[in-house]
Amino acid sequence: MAHDGPVRVGLIGAGRMGRAHLRALGDARGVEAAAVVEPLPHIREELHALGFATFAHLDDLLRAGDVDAAIVAAPTDLHLQLVTALVHAGIPVLCEKPCGMRSEETAEAVRIAAGAGLVLQIGYWRRFVPALVALRDRIASGELGEPAQIWSWQWDEWPPSVAFRERSGGILLDMGVHEFDQIRWLTGQEFGDASAFASTVTVEAPVPGDPESVAAVAELSGGAVATVSVGRHLSACEGCWVEVVGTAGYAREVFVWGDDGPDVIHAAVVAQLEAFATAVRGAPQAGATGEDALRAIETAERAARSLTAGYASA
Repeated sequence: MAHDGPVRVGLIGAGRMGRAHLRALGDARGVEAAAVVEPLPHIREELHALGFATFAHLDDLLRAGDVDAAIVAAPTDLHLQLVTALVHAGIPVLCEKPCGMRSEETAEAVRIAAGAGLVLQIGYWRRFVPALVALRDRIASGELGEPAQIWSWQWDEWPPSVAFRERSGGILLDMGVHEFDQIRWLTGQEFGDASAFASTVTVEAPVPGDPESVAAVAELSGGAVATVSVGRHLSACEGCWVEVVGTAGYAREVFVWGDDGPDVIHAAVVAQLEAFATAVRGAPQAGATGEDALRAIETAERAARSLTAGYASA
């Protein structure tokens, strides 16, 4: 980067997570929104009226050449294509999870970014939640002893749209990867075998091949057992929480719940953007790497293989 001002970021995709990034960019230090790429004209018009430079296509943004870095918040099935184009243009990328529809796509994104010597950070914002950072420190210090079991829950208040779900890769790729990354990061352990089971009890018929709720059980390299629960609808509110039972202690963190949940997520996304900006300027990368994303999606795929067989026969 040749200038001393904030890192100028181009946002690719202005859907739900894209809007979350735009709000966070307004509060983050050392980074600013330079432009937005969004294919839908009415959204471009709305954002233009708010003062954002907008483009219909990524190529238009690249020709303008006024960004130092980019955030990919487009649908999952476009992740690899967009990361590839940005890296080939010499632009560091913060890609929303999971960074591809399959592990082969994630691995290719990692290879391309590494070959170009550019930052590829993945949007696992939970690594920037203070309560989870403190829990990770407690585990690493041995305060809880050796982890024996860890449970991780993520339940949305309302299901996403059918259009989103059809391009998301399914519940384990869309939601489960957050839990797999979080558990791996918290414990420092790698995932082994994983199995998943879908509930066939639903309020409405699920999107074909995408059940409304799933539980996955997996082995960890240190001997612990991890259980992940993800669901599309929780009547109380959106909720994310984690529990750890160790040989010397127990911990429970409810870090997203009720009215405070959106503020927790926003603060973590702001911190994630600030870490990305410092990495773009040459500091060590503090957020999730492409390799981290690869480990999470590989675990999701292992779990999904058993889920597909069981759900198909239900």
